[in-house]
Amino acid sequence: MIIKKKHLTPNRVETLSSCEIFVFGSNLAGQHHGGAARTAYEKFGAEWGVGDGPTGRCYAIPTMHGGLDAIRPYAKKFIEYAKAHPMNRFLLTRVGCGIAGFKDIDMAQLFEDIIDVPNITWPEEWVSSLGIGVTLGLKIPRGQDDAPLVVSDKTLKALCQKHLYEIGAGIDRFLPRVKIRYVEEQGKFGYKYFGDFFFFYDDFYVWDKDDKWAEYHNQELVEEIFGDECEGRGYAHRVLFAGVETEFKDCNGERIYTGDVIKIEEKDAFDRYYAVGAFADEEGNGNYQFILDNHGLLLEDCRPERFKMTRVGTVFFQLDPCDCININERVMSFNGWRDTEEEHMRKVFKAQYTPNFDQEEWKYGALEMMGVEFNWR
Repeated sequence: MIIKKKHLTPNRVETLSSCEIFVFGSNLAGQHHGGAARTAYEKFGAEWGVGDGPTGRCYAIPTMHGGLDAIRPYAKKFIEYAKAHPMNRFLLTRVGCGIAGFKDIDMAQLFEDIIDVPNITWPEEWVSSLGIGVTLGLKIPRGQDDAPLVVSDKTLKALCQKHLYEIGAGIDRFLPRVKIRYVEEQGKFGYKYFGDFFFFYDDFYVWDKDDKWAEYHNQELVEEIFGDECEGRGYAHRVLFAGVETEFKDCNGERIYTGDVIKIEEKDAFDRYYAVGAFADEEGNGNYQFILDNHGLLLEDCRPERFKMTRVGTVFFQLDPCDCININERVMSFNGWRDTEEEHMRKVFKAQYTPNFDQEEWKYGALEMMGVEFNWR
């Protein structure tokens, strides 16, 4: 893994963002005479006489009262405190490596568990001492491949809440590999990986660095959700959520997303057109399926030797930009068992012209007459 700058504590900390905590080495008496302790006292509100734990906008770790074994309990205490405050970013300085006189490698080993805590930044000298995980035989985590087996709207919201700090800070370690689709504009989908989007209740937001989104950025919302300015993340703007990539592929080898309309060809049977939904709990236990009247056809049961599945479009037509999209509701509406054959095939036709905000039926007919094609993929 490449260590990104955002994982490292700046060499000189002059200011703190709303969520940042300055972590410094102290003495038990809390006499902040020099080094990082003096910076904590003069700039960030560390209280004189407090040499252990949270103080002002800081956290003090005693390092002057004995050897490494005497410091170890305080190191563990700090790490547990950071875990208990996941929306704060703890800027860990080279505690113990100044006046206390310890070597970087020794203190790095003492704090080696910080590698597994996303909201603690590391002193650059310690990263070198750790050999980026090689010297101590450590494995620095990459983005996780063990995403939930099934990702429904409910699952995705729970994941965003669980990893809220990483999303705001732009840290891609520890994150599940989930790819989503959203409506960027008329006739155009966008795609993001987990970490570059979030929910505010049912509203869906993505991060973008293109300046064309500057006027749509909602900084007040960002600070309300993340408790931080989230500098460097770009512009957070609202879009319409349009499905999750599944592990299933159609007959052309294309990945199927929830919200896709699939042509199903079965030997000795009529061709059918159904949309894909997902039923799963917050942990991802469930299945992807074509949601029908009072039952469903599971994608895992649509084996290629019996079914030929071809993506032909999506359910994201006649959209309202003010709506919050629930994938299963749109899927069930598309698969409506009370539709006549003519009504259903009309929906199939409109599925090819997606994403689309046109409400009037005649506009879809006009698109067909003019030979207009949307690259809905």
